[in-house]
Amino acid sequence: MTRPSPATLDQVPPMQPMTIMARLLTAGCVALACSQAAHASPRVTNEKVVGSPQQMRQTAIGGSAEAQYNLGVMYYNGDGVVRNRAKAAEWFGRAANQGLARAQYNLGALYAGGLGLKQDYSVANTWFRLAAEQNYPPALYALGMAYYDGKGVAVDRQRSAVFIERAAELGSALAQNNIGLMYDQGLGVKQDKRRAAGWYEKASEAGVAEAQFNLAQMYLTGDGVRQNKRKAVTLLTDAANQGYGKALRRMGDLHATGNGVPKDNARAQDYYLKASAAGE
Repeated sequence: MTRPSPATLDQVPPMQPMTIMARLLTAGCVALACSQAAHASPRVTNEKVVGSPQQMRQTAIGGSAEAQYNLGVMYYNGDGVVRNRAKAAEWFGRAANQGLARAQYNLGALYAGGLGLKQDYSVANTWFRLAAEQNYPPALYALGMAYYDGKGVAVDRQRSAVFIERAAELGSALAQNNIGLMYDQGLGVKQDKRRAAGWYEKASEAGVAEAQFNLAQMYLTGDGVRQNKRKAVTLLTDAANQGYGKALRRMGDLHATGNGVPKDNARAQDYYLKASAAGE
């Protein structure tokens, strides 16, 4: 969901301890509580802003919201200027006050992460909400996760699901995985395994390792879908190739038992070692 121009922060909401959620392998480990954090703070892409900082500053001072936003990205990245998160926040703020959704989201991300600004989830959510009103997917997703986690707002899983599903409909792969898990587990929505599988499929196609793992688990057991171990192994392999620890361990289990793949203790051990190295 990155754009070639103007430069943008990566479309991953900040400070989300339960954003990307893996389907559970062990009994008694309930829903999101055992998931792993995907990102702890906003990330910036490797895009470079076209134009010199001097030119961008002149245009920004002249009132261009796009230039103000790009100058904020320059300061956030240290691209052509000394890296300065406070100045990034200042320029994002100017663009945000002009209604630029990307800037509103980024400013919210900085408030949520305490990057260049004092951490304030309530203020972060105010900016996320303004960008969400423009149907900006990362902001919809961030706001949905705020309601899920109770960050700056009261926990409200139903409202969380509304925002996350809207972000998913607009193409956010992370949201697609998360709304899939909410349908899978009946969190804030009525449990619906078919819809869960459909959302996992979309996120898997976008390369989200956690979604590939989640969907593989469904195919392995025939949970909500027709059992298909070949598809399950393909999905697990894709996730494992991205270094996703749960998938690496699961592939080890399959090779150790000969479930869906030839039994191979040497390959199983190799997967287990890689899973351990990945922290699983």
